Amino acid sequence: MSLFALKTLLNNRGKLITALTGVIFSLVLVNIQGGLYFGLIHKASLLVDYCEADIWVGRHQVENVDLAHDIPVEWINRIRGIPGVQDAVPYIVGSGVASLPNGGFEPVWVIGTDPASRMGGAWNVVEGGEKYLFRPDSITIERLDARKLGYVQTNDVIEINGRRAKVTGFTEGVMGFMTTPYIFTSLDSAHTYSGIREGYCSYFLVKVDDGADIDLLSDQIQELVPSVNVYTSSEFSQLSRDYWMHRTGIGISFGMATVLGLLVGLLMVAQSLYALALDHVADYATLKAIGAENGQILRVVVLQALVIAAIGIAIGSVIVWVAETNFSTPLAPIDIPPLLRLAGAGLVVGICLVASILPFQRLRRIDPAIVLQG
Repeated sequence: MSLFALKTLLNNRGKLITALTGVIFSLVLVNIQGGLYFGLIHKASLLVDYCEADIWVGRHQVENVDLAHDIPVEWINRIRGIPGVQDAVPYIVGSGVASLPNGGFEPVWVIGTDPASRMGGAWNVVEGGEKYLFRPDSITIERLDARKLGYVQTNDVIEINGRRAKVTGFTEGVMGFMTTPYIFTSLDSAHTYSGIREGYCSYFLVKVDDGADIDLLSDQIQELVPSVNVYTSSEFSQLSRDYWMHRTGIGISFGMATVLGLLVGLLMVAQSLYALALDHVADYATLKAIGAENGQILRVVVLQALVIAAIGIAIGSVIVWVAETNFSTPLAPIDIPPLLRLAGAGLVVGICLVASILPFQRLRRIDPAIVLQG
């Protein structure tokens, strides 16, 4: 039976190619759509994920790291006195407008960090570095954002909210969900560029001692500073992602496109297997005439479906790897976790097995007597 299944499948290469096209299309779509979704949604929590802080403290009603509200810096002294707190520093996430050499304007996010701490600073710095970041009026920007800011180069000067800013460093791959350029600078410069009042900041970044209970410290901070919300890094990261996922409907749009791709793949595989079965009705009738049961016929169709799935997964996985390697960019990152790859392969196998039901329903009703009629 296995040999019969493989021979009938390989001898009808046109139908095999059609079925493989459906499988490959479904697998590639699931992985690329899912990878784009995860890549984009991870950008929503970029500042949190790459910050070394264990706890984030912000104003009530903050739902996204990019959309902060001012809090008094003096409150930080209550946090620094808690046993188990290694360090607590102010952090600024504010908005500004850059004036470009051509007379245009570009909105920016101003990120201000404490020169005495490593928390919250720029990462993936490919030009310049920390020794330049905290010089007066110095900024570090994403290399891909240089175009938005007038194709600036190192040591070029722009204006942010009417104040001088000198480009002294570039990062690579640091682009937020809204694609508004991040401008990393010192706390003092951030106050100037963002218009946030002296004595105020956007967040407190808290680093805890090794072995300290982060949840317990979060509760203690909440008790001492009741006018703020306290989140662990993982909680605030998830909150920032949920904000954009729920506000924009990005999950629904990607999900619907994926479901549509799976349906297309299902129809293509089912149509190919059904046409393949019709081409060999006489062969299946002969098998039944010599004693083959419906269970054996089902195994033939299922084996054909699994062969199509295996070949399609192999080819599709190569295409996905090529796309992820060559076409993923900071603007549209393709981030495919291992679980998504496994889920995509499982869905493809499921599609092929479901598609085998249609031809089997036709084959199980074949009357072996048609062999004699022929």
